[in-house]
Amino acid sequence: MQDFQFHAPATIEEALDILAVKGDGCKVIAGGTDVIPALRNEDILPDSVLNILEIEPLHGIKEEGDFLRVGPATTFTEIARSQVAQTWLPLLVEAASSVGGPTIRNRGTIGGNICNGSPAADVLPALVALDAELELQSKDAGTRILPVAEAIQAPYKTRLKPNELLTAILFKKLPPGTRYAYEKLASRNAMARAYMNISIVLNLDEAGTLSDVRIVPGAMEAVSRRIGPAETILTGKRPDDSLVGEAADAFVDYLEGVWIPDYKLPVARSVFMRVLRKALKVV
Repeated sequence: MQDFQFHAPATIEEALDILAVKGDGCKVIAGGTDVIPALRNEDILPDSVLNILEIEPLHGIKEEGDFLRVGPATTFTEIARSQVAQTWLPLLVEAASSVGGPTIRNRGTIGGNICNGSPAADVLPALVALDAELELQSKDAGTRILPVAEAIQAPYKTRLKPNELLTAILFKKLPPGTRYAYEKLASRNAMARAYMNISIVLNLDEAGTLSDVRIVPGAMEAVSRRIGPAETILTGKRPDDSLVGEAADAFVDYLEGVWIPDYKLPVARSVFMRVLRKALKVV
């Protein structure tokens, strides 16, 4: 049986006060789908646990002019059902809807998915593809903004400081004409971790030319990041079967020998082509 102090602040200010004192030995918990099993198995041994579920400003999805603000304690079910998210963040809605089963989606939070930093996280690749940013607050330094693409240092290790609290995930609204696609491969067990997933964001103008292409695989590298060579091949071009194949080759060449075993690369290539065609609305 672990012995730790349990804190349940009602405000962000109270949470920051606690982290300022307890940060080095404090574990933040929201939905608890990752933290509770880790505590039970003694994979983590914190001195304190900070429950942020009662902090109202850390919940919900709001429009703020050209930006969208998602609270870190917002569950995957809340994201999937949000009209704002369905309108402006359909890629995030699809990724959130793919997480675990209904029980996990009802409890698991977007902030937890980020801060856990799992290579198999369902939502992280979508956040990188959407150029999301993290709003982080601390008692001594105030507020800083960190791109999600820079937030994960290594598997299960983030660049958040011990005294910092994730207070929002920020998205800039993408322009009309932006297209999205997402696919996850897992076992038939709905609760299973992803074998691989791919998030794609791109813009296709009236002339059929591609721009602002963002390709981010999940569970294929230690840390989710954009596949620059494949993006470069597509940018400024009018897509056809030959171009899709060329981009797919660049995609698997970039991944070869990096993380996933080579025998999975043909599957990754096939899934990439399918997701790209989906984004392009090519049947």
